[in-house]
Amino acid sequence: MRLPLRELERGNALVVLETALEPSDVPMRMRYRTRTGALLRLDGAVAGAFDREHTEVLVSPSAAERRVTLEVERRALPTNHLPSGDGWRWQLMLRRATQEPAHTIDVEPVAPATVAEPATDVALWGHSHLDVAWLWNYTETRRKAMRTFANALAVGEADPSFVFMQSQPQLYAYVEEQDAAFFARVVDAVREGRFDPSPAALWVEPDCNLISGESLLRQMLFAHRYCTSRFDRAPVLAWLPDTFGFPNTLPTLLAHADIPYFASTKLQWNDTTRFAHPQFRWRGPDGSEVLGAMLAAYEGSASSKRVATARERHEPLVIGYSDGGGGPTLAQVREAERIGSWQRPPQFFETLRERADVLPVHDDELYLEYHRGTYTTHHDVKAANARIERMLRDVEERVAWCVAVRAPRDVVERLHAQIDAVWEIALRNQFHDVLPGTSVPSAYEESLAEYERAFAMLEFVRSSTEAMLPRAARSQRVPAPCRPVFDDGEYVFDNGIVHARVNENGALVHCSGPGAPNVIAQANLLAAYRDRPRKWEAWNVDAGYERHPARVRPVDRSATSDGLTVRFDAAGSPLTMQVSLIENEPFLRVDVAADWRSDRVLLRVENWLTVAPDRVRFGSPHGTVARAIDSETPAGRARFEVPGQRFASAAEAERGMAIFTLDTYGWSTRRLSRGGTHIGHSLLRAPRWPDPLADRGDVALSWAFAPHGGAGTGALEHAWESYAMPPRVRLFTATDTSVLVVAVKPAVDGNGVIVRVRECDGEARPLRLRCGARMRGVCAVDALERTVEDEAAIEGEELVATIPGFGLRSYRVTF
Repeated sequence: MRLPLRELERGNALVVLETALEPSDVPMRMRYRTRTGALLRLDGAVAGAFDREHTEVLVSPSAAERRVTLEVERRALPTNHLPSGDGWRWQLMLRRATQEPAHTIDVEPVAPATVAEPATDVALWGHSHLDVAWLWNYTETRRKAMRTFANALAVGEADPSFVFMQSQPQLYAYVEEQDAAFFARVVDAVREGRFDPSPAALWVEPDCNLISGESLLRQMLFAHRYCTSRFDRAPVLAWLPDTFGFPNTLPTLLAHADIPYFASTKLQWNDTTRFAHPQFRWRGPDGSEVLGAMLAAYEGSASSKRVATARERHEPLVIGYSDGGGGPTLAQVREAERIGSWQRPPQFFETLRERADVLPVHDDELYLEYHRGTYTTHHDVKAANARIERMLRDVEERVAWCVAVRAPRDVVERLHAQIDAVWEIALRNQFHDVLPGTSVPSAYEESLAEYERAFAMLEFVRSSTEAMLPRAARSQRVPAPCRPVFDDGEYVFDNGIVHARVNENGALVHCSGPGAPNVIAQANLLAAYRDRPRKWEAWNVDAGYERHPARVRPVDRSATSDGLTVRFDAAGSPLTMQVSLIENEPFLRVDVAADWRSDRVLLRVENWLTVAPDRVRFGSPHGTVARAIDSETPAGRARFEVPGQRFASAAEAERGMAIFTLDTYGWSTRRLSRGGTHIGHSLLRAPRWPDPLADRGDVALSWAFAPHGGAGTGALEHAWESYAMPPRVRLFTATDTSVLVVAVKPAVDGNGVIVRVRECDGEARPLRLRCGARMRGVCAVDALERTVEDEAAIEGEELVATIPGFGLRSYRVTF
């Protein structure tokens, strides 16, 4: 039977259609054809959804006539098989993304299906990966989430054995905001075991290489708070199927948040080597471990090939349409049940734990041999994220001071609520297609507007704390720059800590500390290269780009009391470099302002050092990673561009050089044939797809050169803090330079302050933290701020405990 649909409303995004469904004493199958997507409601309640793949919804019998409403999207991309570039498929998809809705819907009775006894051969995971933004923006994602959740509930109501998992609390929150009654049904489905939030360990599926360790912990904290408050369930699995690689410290961070399991599929995309372990124990630098699985794929049906792969690898089979949401169809569900049974993911890992002793141990990062350009693309969003991370750290410590000096509790609660709202903005925009720079322009319009709102909120919190802070925090003398001296064709900088010589083109030819040798052959050399990857333009940097240089030439230079200024024509874009040395600072600063107009050009700074270590150390989230300079193996050659945050440091014996950065993350290293090490650093890329304006316009970039005599990691971290963070009065300070205070924040429950520290140099040691306020109590907690068994005490003005090598520890302090 074909029913006509009457148009009720036509908006910019949706067309609303309605009809009446007559009473029926048998289930009814409703069929609706749409390329864009439509949400189905019966008497106002969500009953299912349609899209290109999901063409039918089964509805239960009813003795009464029901009002049928369809909310049809006027424009939407398909849920899957989306393109990798700006070719004919993308153009065709764009043309077909807009559709006038069909004004009829087919309805037919259907006999109740007999649900067969499920097989047990293969574990089945019902799933839909939904990018929080990608080829669509956040506004569109809200509608995609509603349709995906509606599909999952409709399938589960038709087949009670089906279990659907969803990994991102942000999507749950979107659904909750849009339709409270529908979300209540999701909560009921969680309670009944048909909807599973156990993989929702992080707020979104973030990029894990670009964000700070503190951001990763807050992804876990906010996810835990949401899931326990809405579902009374704590997530236990970090399911990050599509994230572009994982840092070596992630096991440590997951363990600190009591998340025992990790799973992905992304290393199946490697372009050079194959990750060897379907299941493994993943060990962090401090010895913490999680159970890991690298599944073959995160979407599809129960095809014979996929089933054979799952059996061979002894792993779950993930069923459903993904990327743009959608999830499994009822036909896919019933097909899959011929070979396996639906599981909640923890069941798989609980079984895996039984043979954990024989699993291989992986004690390194999970480096993705692909998508290397994501460390660099769309610098503006990376700079905004890094700035908001630094501001949050500063402002949280200010509010913690307010707690310590016993400011009015209601004032602190209001400021804390503002901080939480900013964190939600930050966490959402760390999604793995937003922060890496691989989304469409409308996604960045939303993202950058959110950042501006967040910066304003943080400035309000900062100003609100001023009257309650120690006086010294409000009056800091600004250090003066050292005027360079022109000598023998070079500009000499010296502040008694750093001695540097810079030629007229801005290249660094000497940089050393007091009494230390120079380790620079030549550094700070700007270079540009044609950048046209074969696929996934915004994502990839292809090997061999250095064989296609673009011209970078100095135009003029001038020296003032502030430093040396050199102007360049960089592949057709005007660029100004400022080199400066500030009194009492142990590093030489470089700041660049550009009006970037050059399409598909990779801008880098190249550095040749005279030291030749076996490894170069890079910052990673709440830790560091030491990577071998290896071009002898396929895996080593594949690492021609690697991620690193905060700094890269090359050192041997008593000689070393660190390069500090604020918000740029792509690096390369290679051993020089005549001795020494080359370190390259990527700054801008300017791809044309999916955002033709990525990296264009006004851009500000900063880095610094810090010579050192083979300094330990702790000393480098403290030096980086003095480079990147504003001066402030610290509530807690470590007496040992190997210990770094990484966060000081008001506790979530309002009871005191959380202080988090990490050991930087790999040796267990006593921990002594001096506090600027009078402490009354202390206990050890985890990243979720729950008390754990670990000794901590107060001795006078100090918090005392012990910390393992590369360990991460958190404490609750009351005042």
